[in-house]
Amino acid sequence: MLGNHPVPGQRRNQGVLIGIVIAVVFAIAGLVIFGIVAKSTGAGGFTWGLVFAFVPVIPVIALYLWLDRYEPEPTRYIVFALCWGAFIATLAAIFINTEVSHRLAETGVGGDRSAVFVAPPVEEFAKGSVILLLALLRRKEFDGIIDGLVYAGMVGVGFAFTENILYYGRVFNTLSEEAGSDAGLRGAFALFIIRGVISPFAHPLFTSFTAIGIGVAIRHRSTVVRFLAPVVGYLAAVLAHAAWNASASWAGGGGFIVAYLCLMVPLFICLVVFALVMRSREGQMIASRLYDYVRFGWLVPQDVPLIATLRGRKALRQNARRYGPQAEAAAKAFQHNATELAYLRDKIVRQVIGPEALQTEKQLLDELRERRPTVPFPPMPAFAQAAPQYAGAPGQYTAAPGQQPGIAGQQYAAGPGQQYAPGPGAGGQPYAAGPGQQYPGAPGQQSGASGAGQPGPDQTPPGSGAPASTSPNPRPQDAASSQDGYPPAQPGYPSAQPDHSSGQPGYPPGPPDRQGPPGGYGPYPPPQ
Repeated sequence: MLGNHPVPGQRRNQGVLIGIVIAVVFAIAGLVIFGIVAKSTGAGGFTWGLVFAFVPVIPVIALYLWLDRYEPEPTRYIVFALCWGAFIATLAAIFINTEVSHRLAETGVGGDRSAVFVAPPVEEFAKGSVILLLALLRRKEFDGIIDGLVYAGMVGVGFAFTENILYYGRVFNTLSEEAGSDAGLRGAFALFIIRGVISPFAHPLFTSFTAIGIGVAIRHRSTVVRFLAPVVGYLAAVLAHAAWNASASWAGGGGFIVAYLCLMVPLFICLVVFALVMRSREGQMIASRLYDYVRFGWLVPQDVPLIATLRGRKALRQNARRYGPQAEAAAKAFQHNATELAYLRDKIVRQVIGPEALQTEKQLLDELRERRPTVPFPPMPAFAQAAPQYAGAPGQYTAAPGQQPGIAGQQYAAGPGQQYAPGPGAGGQPYAAGPGQQYPGAPGQQSGASGAGQPGPDQTPPGSGAPASTSPNPRPQDAASSQDGYPPAQPGYPSAQPDHSSGQPGYPPGPPDRQGPPGGYGPYPPPQ
């Protein structure tokens, strides 16, 4: 029976059709909102408003994309969030704000009361809804707070762009009718200094509170937290937005400056510090999760700094660029694949993803295995000493002449009862097993010619839910393994034994002992 499998190309055709529908909806919404703005500002006001509003867009977008450097969000989602803020959110907000202003007998779009009590909840809901939508529909691409901040920046920039066209155009049109086009241009420029230079991050800043709440909810198991975190974030965004509008509407020029210095500047500085700290923790998380795969033999320790540190990622790509565009693309794909694997591992550990994650994990490991031999790795720099260093008790390890413990290509210090085996990777760099454990190739074990460092039949890769092993001849180190926090022996994974057939196919073997060109690390620097 054929079953319900889609025909070849069906999924791709569905994606193209959905993309076309979304583009048409955005185009219609854009024409409607720009028509409303042009009618309100006039042709000259719309033109100058468009010019002034566009100036801060590129720098602000560049800053948010610079923040998202470990796992850049797909371009189509970035554009989706940007267009949502520019067209959909502004269209909904202008209709609701206008209707409320009329009911409150206030002139214009958004009088004082509606600007303080109506516009903030309406606009923050319109902007935050797209972040929630992406978090719910694209869980694989939405990994936490950093992704939420990036999408908040995009939707906020888009919203501010359209809103600024309206404000700049109105000022230009009003002053031009009273004192000529030169006065209108000077008034629009003065407002541009306030909105485009002094406070271009206002809308992204407010929406960031909602994004942080959604990011916390994505990474938490508690149902209460997953429900309350977005609500609290939304309320914080509304409060900050209302306070900012109140200072502009009611406090006058002096009060506005005080609110800017005492509210906006501290909030902005705190958000910048928070974002940088979260990005640093993101790199630490990636390193921690990849070291899980190092312990089981899927990765070599020297790979981790080239993926989990910004300096290492740059070094790998610059070295690959010397070998041509294909090598550079292979290096980028290798880093992207390993980063996705780390995020997936983190979700598995947090238990915020379903059992389908194991199949995805197998696919990512397959891709990582296939791509690694095509990546030209650079000579190991000093920062690669971030590879795991297992420091043991004094007297347990003595470095060979000319060697230093913990440096790439040399042995690591052992703890009590630890034994060493040649680890995976170029040159078979050794690394340590846990207390009382042996890696494949350690004394008392067989070692395959091409499988050094691969997980044996009594070792389990991270994220697996396979049952415990029922081997009739368990080895002594199995007990120590379970006592030290590692999972017990489990069957079904590739072994270092060349004659061992996997009972659970799908997981690739670990990295080989030697890498053929162009893969493999370059010559190590001599010990200092």
